[in-house]
Amino acid sequence: MTATLTEPIAYTLLPSKGRKSVFLRVNRDGTVTVRAPRFVSKAYIEQFVAKRSGWITEKQNYFNQLLTLYPPKEFKNGESFQFLGRNLRLRLRHIAGLKIPTCRIEAGRIKLLLNGRAGAELKAAASGAVRNLYARHTALRTAAFVRRHSAALAIKPGRISVVGQKKRWGSCSRKGDIRINWRLAMMPPAVVEYIIVHELCHLKVHDHSLKFWSIVKSVLPDYETRRAWLRRHGPAVFLMADWPSDGHRP
Repeated sequence: MTATLTEPIAYTLLPSKGRKSVFLRVNRDGTVTVRAPRFVSKAYIEQFVAKRSGWITEKQNYFNQLLTLYPPKEFKNGESFQFLGRNLRLRLRHIAGLKIPTCRIEAGRIKLLLNGRAGAELKAAASGAVRNLYARHTALRTAAFVRRHSAALAIKPGRISVVGQKKRWGSCSRKGDIRINWRLAMMPPAVVEYIIVHELCHLKVHDHSLKFWSIVKSVLPDYETRRAWLRRHGPAVFLMADWPSDGHRP
């Protein structure tokens, strides 16, 4: 019986500063990126990728399935958007001469006011307005959870900012500054709380040691359930909010 030859996995090799080992990532669009130290040979990298071809294909299929379930948003009337774990319909209204698109929650819907733009220009303006709506609500939720838990943890966070991180839900610097992804407003409040508590606990322990997780559990005894939701649905949240940019950052 003749063995079937498989095509080699295509990948992009990216520079890696300070890394001592090879790192491989399957991105949400199905592409593969590899980071490796300069001393690692191309032959070794190709072998490294080939050994993981089965896992890579599995991840690519997973992201393709997500794309089928959550196709790109068109920003049309009646389209469904996730907001704090609920599905809200978009209500789009065109107002001639409106200079700045506005977006708010009204009567259980996401109400979006735009001028008479069309096509790609409309999508960019609409996505920017909806993104800003999410950023505002993420900031409000973040502030509330920080107030709720900071005293109990005996910590004093530094600057807290809502940003457009592409791979992280949140991050905490050594100085105590916390950065939170604007997409959190798409998630159930309990999951948002877990992410905020996670970053606050890093002000006490900067790694993910047993001590860190014991602190998280002391604040949220059911954190594992919330973390499981994030691991299961997080990629879909990123995909649902992979919108055209209007050049504005939240």
